[in-house]
Amino acid sequence: MDVIAESEIFLFDRFRLDRRAGGLFRCDEHGVLVPVAIGSRALDVLSVLVGRHGRLVSKAEIMAAVWPRIVVADSNLPIQILALRRVLDHGRDGGSCIQTVAGRGYRFVVSVKRDAGHELAETTEAVQASTGSGERRPITVLAGSIVGFPPSPTEPDPEELLDTTTALYRA
Repeated sequence: MDVIAESEIFLFDRFRLDRRAGGLFRCDEHGVLVPVAIGSRALDVLSVLVGRHGRLVSKAEIMAAVWPRIVVADSNLPIQILALRRVLDHGRDGGSCIQTVAGRGYRFVVSVKRDAGHELAETTEAVQASTGSGERRPITVLAGSIVGFPPSPTEPDPEELLDTTTALYRA
């Protein structure tokens, strides 16, 4: 499996994946690139899928690229896929950008274009304008766990439990 590309720029749907300039950006209704808040592991998973768009990427390949030489629970990948779907599929018609091939892996099904980098300066300016270049802000982090979750291997994948987890997050 290839190492996660840090310098390439990918354009798809209304998004721009530019790891060097700060991550994932969404083009708003005025055509301005706006940073999308997404976790670093989800961003790594997206980089792997987008870099191999249209092709089936096995769970083992993604795990090896995103969590190299680290033992993690099998539920980590479906949870990251779920987080990506929430961001990428919001307001999108025509199904999910990420197709699940049961028992085999995932496929990024949206058309992807590689950008030669001529718009890098525009992306960097958009990040600086939206974050207030060098500004530090205090944040609050809340963490928790659900007893009995992730489910046993005989139960559905966590991504199939979207309704349940959504109701839990609302509560």
